[in-house]
Amino acid sequence: MLNIFNLEKKLAIREAMIESVGDGLVATDRDGKILLMNSAAEKMLLQNAKEAIGKNYIETVPAADKEGRIIPGEKRPLHAVLREGKSFTNHSANYYVRKNGSKFPAAITTSPIKYQNSIIGAIITFRDVTHEKEVDRMKTEFISLASHQLRTPLSAISWLVELLLNGDAGKLNKQQADLLGDIYQSNKRMIQLVGDLLNISRMETGRIIIDPKPTHLGQLLEEVLKELKPKINSKRQKLVISYHPDLSKINIDPNLIRAVYLNLLSNAIKFTPENGEITVIISKKGSNIISQISDTGWGIPKSEQRKIFQKFYRGSNVIKKVFEGTGLGLYLVKSIIDASKGKIWFKSQKDKGTTFWFSLPISGILPKKGDVTLSS
Repeated sequence: MLNIFNLEKKLAIREAMIESVGDGLVATDRDGKILLMNSAAEKMLLQNAKEAIGKNYIETVPAADKEGRIIPGEKRPLHAVLREGKSFTNHSANYYVRKNGSKFPAAITTSPIKYQNSIIGAIITFRDVTHEKEVDRMKTEFISLASHQLRTPLSAISWLVELLLNGDAGKLNKQQADLLGDIYQSNKRMIQLVGDLLNISRMETGRIIIDPKPTHLGQLLEEVLKELKPKINSKRQKLVISYHPDLSKINIDPNLIRAVYLNLLSNAIKFTPENGEITVIISKKGSNIISQISDTGWGIPKSEQRKIFQKFYRGSNVIKKVFEGTGLGLYLVKSIIDASKGKIWFKSQKDKGTTFWFSLPISGILPKKGDVTLSS
């Protein structure tokens, strides 16, 4: 009798613990059928736990992507977790669809339930991150507005300093000219920072227009290199370019991909010492066109490589050697490549150099409506 009482007490405690969890919690069996759903999950999903138990979780709780398209069952984390036995966390990339058809952004963690080394089910925990997304949206809009308003006075400062340097307000002595030159360069860096912040906010809010056109990547690369040639020559760097002359055109937004080449090549020039070498190769591989940009520069410390695409990251080994830079370029590059349905990756060794690769689908990308283009 005592054992039964203790068992009931343990079960009651476990049930109370599950019900007290603020996040939604659902348990499924090996086939993905619902075994348990706590009250938080009921409220968020507008489901009745008693009615849901025994039903297929993926069918009962549909998920949608950012565009509102329903995600097929085989692409849901639960499918992979039950098959592979590895936990999966999705930080608000998807939306859960409630019983009444409305949606909410969810941060989701799906973990396997194992017994004697066998997968017998899964636990799905999730929470509504509508408020967090709204806060992020407001932050991004504020940065966009502030950046846009800052451009006008900064451009005016640049113009006025140019007039002074050109002697329009009288002849300058060497000390005055040097000081104004420093002001001009600092203001130029500020304009670049504001431009980068503006572009990032536009990408994050989905306001960027994507206007694909048949584009020859080799020709686009040549245009970018023509612009960067003075910098390459000033550092006496060797430039090696290789791409097939009959490389077929692909349907991409040339304005966006131009920004990718410009950022990656500018970094290669900036972080490679004098007399170094920069190599650019464009090739076809399967259903993608791969662009490779290599340098013999200072490289990225191994301990910092996971930060490479984060905002404001600048390598600790170059920050004292190169003062200019915002640490936003690679974040923007990755955002553009993601929006272009491509991939980007890299390999780097400190004091040996870095190679970046990015792929673009030969099939091209679809146009997307927006409000603005990238800021120049």
